[in-house]
Amino acid sequence: MSDEAAVVSKPVRADVIDLAHRWFLDGRRIDMQQLARELGIGRATLYRWWGSREVVIGEVVWRVIAEAITRVEARGYGAPAARFVRNFGKLADTVRTFEPLSRFVAEDPEYGLRVLTSRYTVVQARMIDWAAERLAGLPDLDPRIELRDLAYAIVRIGEAFVWSDVITGDPPQSEKATAMVELLVSAASGKR
Repeated sequence: MSDEAAVVSKPVRADVIDLAHRWFLDGRRIDMQQLARELGIGRATLYRWWGSREVVIGEVVWRVIAEAITRVEARGYGAPAARFVRNFGKLADTVRTFEPLSRFVAEDPEYGLRVLTSRYTVVQARMIDWAAERLAGLPDLDPRIELRDLAYAIVRIGEAFVWSDVITGDPPQSEKATAMVELLVSAASGKR
C-alpha cells in the first residue's frame, strides 16, 4: 500500500454537516457527541466549528431548503412577480410535505420552530435573503419599499401558514401563504 493510500484525511467543518444531513434524512437524532465520535474529532472542536446543535441542524435544514429552491426555480416560468409567487408557493408546499422535516418538527415542535424561524440558526435569515434577492429582480416594485422588510414579511407569513398546525393548531395551509404573498407583491408593485 502506498503512503498516499494510507493517509486518511482529517474531517473538516463541512463533513459535520454532510454527516448530520445523512442522519437527518434517515430520521436519526443529531447528537453532537455522536457526531464528534463518528467523525473522530473532539466535542470541543465540533462546538468551536459550529457553536451549537441548533446551528448544525439549521445548516442541515437550510441544505434541504436550498435543494428544494433549486428544483422549484428550475421549473419557473412566466412574468417575474408571478414566477416569484408561484415558486414561493411550491417551495412552501415542498418544505411542508418533506417527510424528514415534518418529522423533525413533529417530534419537538417548539425546538423545531426555533431552528426554522428564529435568529438562533441560519434558516430564517437565508430565507429572507433569498426572498429579497428575488424581489430585487421584480421590475415594478415601489422604490420606497425596503426589500428586506418586504422579504421578512413574506417569510414570516409563509412560516405562519406552513407551520400553522404547530403554531395555532390549524391545518398547514401553504395555499393561503401563497395567496397572502401574492397580495403583498401586488400591493408592493401598485397592482391592487
